[in-house]
Amino acid sequence: MEYLNPQPPEGINVSQTNPLLDFLRLLAAVLLIAAIVFAALALLADKLAKYIPFEQELEISSRFVGEFPAPGPVSAYLQQIADRVVAAQELPAGMRIQVHYMDNSTVNAFATLGGNVVFFRGLVGKMPSENALAMVMSHEIAHVKLRHPISTFGRGLAIGIALTMVSAGTGSDIAGRTLGNAGLLTALTFSRSQESAADADALRTLAGMYGHIAGAEEVFKLLHEESVRGIGNLPAVLRSHPLDQDRIDSIARAAEANAWALQGPTQPLPEHIRRLTAKAKE
Repeated sequence: MEYLNPQPPEGINVSQTNPLLDFLRLLAAVLLIAAIVFAALALLADKLAKYIPFEQELEISSRFVGEFPAPGPVSAYLQQIADRVVAAQELPAGMRIQVHYMDNSTVNAFATLGGNVVFFRGLVGKMPSENALAMVMSHEIAHVKLRHPISTFGRGLAIGIALTMVSAGTGSDIAGRTLGNAGLLTALTFSRSQESAADADALRTLAGMYGHIAGAEEVFKLLHEESVRGIGNLPAVLRSHPLDQDRIDSIARAAEANAWALQGPTQPLPEHIRRLTAKAKE
């Protein structure tokens, strides 16, 4: 019997695949799984957060309400508009709106936790009419009514907690910013679907208050002008309220679908409010 002792092929113990490609495939798989987990957590938090009682939301917001300026003539006027909007929108019992006025040139307004709505002089001073101001107010209050602030807050917190599992420093930083006063005092970023829902509610409110929706188009024209003026440096109002052609076109579509008049008599802002916010036009 003949015994053979063949030599193994050269390179038998060397992988035939590129280790870099193996690493990239593994990294891609990990990132994909992480993205799916983060998306699932964010979606779950978004869906569940709206079931948190509004009283709990008030408790969360109580930690930063004291940071807002003391009430004055402009905030009192804005609160009057808000109270009319609240009555028109028929907010649930116990859901109250508190308007705050910031005397600086930022062109923005936003809703945050606990029914707190913030208006800046830069925006109020550019409002061409009370109707336009009521449109913005209705939009922000609609966010509160639809529980968008708590949903967005919960989504951000869930992502921060998830990131803590990956990177303690990064996750803790995001969670800290979400829970901290600085994070709660700034505008939350709502999704396009949330913005569209708030727009629809605001248009219904405007039609109910004035019998037409004049003023709505003026608001969107102002946003467009701000976007043109702020090319390369996106204005605050557009960072928190993204503007696209579909949002503008939705006004005409809603008017046609509901037989709302696009034009009608508008109410001017009171003269003392004009004087107090005049710096916005400088």
